[in-house]
Amino acid sequence: MERYDRELLYQQVWEKPMLKIADEYGVSSVALGKICRKLGVPVPGRGHWAKLAHGHSGARKLPLTKMENVPVIYRSRQSEQARKAAAELKGAAYSEVGELLASGALKPSAIDPAAKIHPLIRHTASLLRSQSRKDEHGILLPREPSGLNVKVTSGMLDRALQVMAQVVAVLEAQGLSVEIGQNGATVSLIHGQQISFGIEERVHKVVTKTPRVPNPTDRWDYDESISYEASGKLELLIYTSTWESGSLRCKWSDAKKQRVENLVPDFVAGLMRMAIAIQRADEERKRRQEEEQAREQERATLRKMIEEEEAKMAELNQWMENWEEAERIRQFTAAYTAWAASRPAEEQPRRLAWIEWAKTQAARLDPFVRDKPKSVLDRKNELRGW
Repeated sequence: MERYDRELLYQQVWEKPMLKIADEYGVSSVALGKICRKLGVPVPGRGHWAKLAHGHSGARKLPLTKMENVPVIYRSRQSEQARKAAAELKGAAYSEVGELLASGALKPSAIDPAAKIHPLIRHTASLLRSQSRKDEHGILLPREPSGLNVKVTSGMLDRALQVMAQVVAVLEAQGLSVEIGQNGATVSLIHGQQISFGIEERVHKVVTKTPRVPNPTDRWDYDESISYEASGKLELLIYTSTWESGSLRCKWSDAKKQRVENLVPDFVAGLMRMAIAIQRADEERKRRQEEEQAREQERATLRKMIEEEEAKMAELNQWMENWEEAERIRQFTAAYTAWAASRPAEEQPRRLAWIEWAKTQAARLDPFVRDKPKSVLDRKNELRGW
């Protein structure tokens, strides 16, 4: 653990954006902003770096004011190093996918009509051949959820199966398996992650307006009916994702000049990138959990040390109070002894007995007396059981 250097942090936040500094420290920009506020470090306002990028002058650099009792905030060097190592590894893994894509290794082979149909494709086709099982949008429904994730109308079934056959062939050529998961999802095991995907036919929402009156003038003069119809356009979709992978592409669709058949290489690369992102997210979550467990262990150790120290201080204070009380009794006993010497002889036995009793009480309280005399006061706890 290392402390945040207030002056160094002040210089850094005025030299480059918070996002970059936060990444170097291995924390989020929000967390770094809170740290700056706690340390009294002024930061540039919004738009500062954008203005500088366009040749304009940014915000005036605010001075770092003196601060009494600067709070001590620690940061984990291990967290910072692990974050950088993960970023480098992540970049390298993404580069490998890019190299595969650029080399043409993810490009599917030309369809051979004489080749044997893949068992998954053949099985999926048999599940969807019935024309009677459809949903309200005309999408074919399988007899059972044991085939590939294909959601299309009957007119698009052959094309969709060909595209899925290409995707399966490319994945298997890379040594990646394709199977049907327990929940019926189509998954490929990539970097130890099950990535779910499928192909769907886009469904359009159609709104039909019927006039209520002979000469309608506004929208309230119409009755609207909503229906859905298949568009005849296919989409390759990645269903598996996390919030950490939100910036990655998950959909490849037919367009005016582009068909999904030509997007298979990029789609398979997208599956690989998603697997890398999820793997890194899992590793990051595990790292954070381990750090939190380490911090909790540190807190538990610190809590125990504080409790032990408080117990020692309480014992010390009690000793001091007892010692002071014992000294007061001895001083009073000395004064009493001098006074009792002047009393009549017949009072001396009673006075002497009281003096001995007072010395006994002082000895009971004195923490430096090892063998303490017994007293009936030591038996107070016995009354609780009566």
